[in-house]
Amino acid sequence: MAYVIPRDSQVMAKKGALFIVADGMGGHAAGEVASEIAVDTVSNVYYQDEADDIPLSLMNAIKRANALIHQRAAENMMRSGMGTTCVAAVLRGGVAYIANVGDSRAYMVRHGQARQISQDHSWVEEQVRAGLLTKDQARSHAQRNVITRALGTQAEVEVDVFTELLEDGDTFVLCSDGLSGPVGEEDLRAIVNQYMPQESVYHLVERANENGGADNITAIVVRVMEAGDDVPAALQHPVHVGGGNHVADESTAVLGRVPSSSLGVSTPPRVEDGRINSRPLPPPAAEPAFISSKGYTAPHAAVNVPRRKRNRLLLPTIVVAILLIVALAGAGAWYFLRPSAVQTTLNNADTLISQAKLKVSSQPDQALSNLTQAQQELRSLKGASLNPQQSDQLISLQNNLTSEFKTALTNYNQRSLAVGLPCVNQAPVTLNASGSDIQTSSLATLQTDKDHTVSYVLGLDGAVYQVNDQHTLQKVPLGNDKIILLTSDNQYLYTLTSAQPSANYHLHAYKWQNNKLTEKVNNGTAIKPELVTNQTPLLLTAWAGEVYVISASSQANQNQATLLNYNVDKLDKDPATTQISISAGLVSAAALPNGQIFLLHSDGKIASLQANSPKALEAGVLVQQTVNTPWSQDAQNFNAATPVATPTAPISKFLSIPPPTAQTRQSLLSVGMVNNAAHLFVVDNTNHRVLNFVVKAPNSVAAAATPAASATANSMGGGVIAPNSNLPSASLEQQYVSSTLVSGVKGTAFDARTNHVNLLAAAPSSAATNQIVIDVSSTAACRPNP
Repeated sequence: MAYVIPRDSQVMAKKGALFIVADGMGGHAAGEVASEIAVDTVSNVYYQDEADDIPLSLMNAIKRANALIHQRAAENMMRSGMGTTCVAAVLRGGVAYIANVGDSRAYMVRHGQARQISQDHSWVEEQVRAGLLTKDQARSHAQRNVITRALGTQAEVEVDVFTELLEDGDTFVLCSDGLSGPVGEEDLRAIVNQYMPQESVYHLVERANENGGADNITAIVVRVMEAGDDVPAALQHPVHVGGGNHVADESTAVLGRVPSSSLGVSTPPRVEDGRINSRPLPPPAAEPAFISSKGYTAPHAAVNVPRRKRNRLLLPTIVVAILLIVALAGAGAWYFLRPSAVQTTLNNADTLISQAKLKVSSQPDQALSNLTQAQQELRSLKGASLNPQQSDQLISLQNNLTSEFKTALTNYNQRSLAVGLPCVNQAPVTLNASGSDIQTSSLATLQTDKDHTVSYVLGLDGAVYQVNDQHTLQKVPLGNDKIILLTSDNQYLYTLTSAQPSANYHLHAYKWQNNKLTEKVNNGTAIKPELVTNQTPLLLTAWAGEVYVISASSQANQNQATLLNYNVDKLDKDPATTQISISAGLVSAAALPNGQIFLLHSDGKIASLQANSPKALEAGVLVQQTVNTPWSQDAQNFNAATPVATPTAPISKFLSIPPPTAQTRQSLLSVGMVNNAAHLFVVDNTNHRVLNFVVKAPNSVAAAATPAASATANSMGGGVIAPNSNLPSASLEQQYVSSTLVSGVKGTAFDARTNHVNLLAAAPSSAATNQIVIDVSSTAACRPNP
């Protein structure tokens, strides 16, 4: 956050005072960089722009920040996809201009009442505005953290700007969603009304922490001591909104969007006057540092400007009254001459559907966007009074919408290489517990002979259960120590146990012999304490007898992890030990031949490293084509009333998926060899899909298509990834989608005998556990169940 109050009275009079809050995304390091770029760029570029048009200057500054963040992300693969929200306010004369991108908010408290000025660019808020969700439903919705617009994630961004005519005593609150999420408008209003700005910030943050405080909390509170007289003529009259005949009771109006700024790439010197960078918030002082004559906590005066008496002459009052009467007369004439609001809505929907028809084959993504807007138009007519002709038109439009949406959705998902689950003849099966309910956590498969594979499930009780032919979980006696990790390489089943209370860790390997599991080394192999000092084993993965234990610390050095490499035939030998640097927490790992390991981070980034390399450094995984996110709607069962959820941004440049939310499980990785090619399977719980990638290790990346003319060697410009032999690559072969089956997946394993991916998932609307099978033997193997 930052604010700039110019000391120069001329600058203050022309450009006003600027306040800005930015909330970064994409992991701690990347998000911090993105938000800092936003704050620095906006606070500098805005004051360098000499235009008198405040909204234009503010939008240009924010667009410039977007371009710089997007450029910085492209230069560093570990920051690919980083971004930030941004909410900024300029107070000049008698007007406040508020701009926002993302879900950081601006509130105004006037006459004791709080009102949100900005509009969140988030999925749930768009559903609220479309009438598909209530505000209460949005606050607890699983997708409430999904934002639809941010700085830096795309090359271009749209900025919304709102205006407010100022009154004495108005208070503005700019804040991140860490405050607006846990603190409702009623609490915000009460705190701002009770305390002065410096104290109210402290109490707002305190209240957010009392209500959960799960996110970073940033806020600025600004109080208008005396509103200025300088109000642009265009804002001095009532603003007409909507299609009715009433005059707006609020002076908030979206000013619209402008093209990207033409400002140069050089960054001007920073305006340091009054700028405050983010830092931990101290409690309020016992007494305010500066007290005005009225007793308000006042900001430090930047310049003494004599107060001007407001012009209260009769003539201007008469002029304004006449203009108001003219405006009202114009509104009345428009009301009687205007077309029916219902008919206008129907015509708008008709136009959007007609536009979509032209794009369903060549641009299905654009067609879906048009159809989504048309659906919102038609839904807005719910409860409206229609004449018989309009009723017939509405029914016709709904039928056309349904037909075109099915076609566009089918075409879009086909282009996205997406197929629906379940596959034919592979319906999910419910796993039954014998005796009592068993909470499961992970899955492994073991080949018992050339014709049979057995599945094993790890329970939260620290025991392993075998899935028998009747899909019942039967406990397997594997000793008394608690089992904390489970994996397999299809030939061996591996467990990592912890003996309480000393937490001595042992690695065990089991093979199927004589119709039972037989341990390779009795009582397992003890992991020497000095190998995992101050660390906890987090992940276990294996390939062809090579077993990898990955441990990290949540206390000491959170950017370091330890990789232990055991060989199943030499479990009595010390493992190869490698220290690796990580950019974020680790949630899943999968191993391939030659020590290639894929790591999924808590921020959604997927990286690769070579375990047998002297320096095990993480590298981003290049994607060979843009991977679109499928729409989760079922094309066959879609109708005009079906809620539509717009998919998240596509995967481009480097492999990553959305991080989990409070309501979404962590995603998972598994690997396998299919038709002599290495495959990486990514379970994306957020987008209800399993992605199937063909992967290649470093130094074996095939030459990509010829880059666009604007791209230089080894660049990522023009949407084409140039060859790079030093990075692993991934090429999408298929993605498997189901909004019901792939939503709470907690375990995944590859069956090498059948070339099947097995999923362990929560059953929809039930506490039971399902096992789901996906045939990945070929792109035609998994055909959706009709």
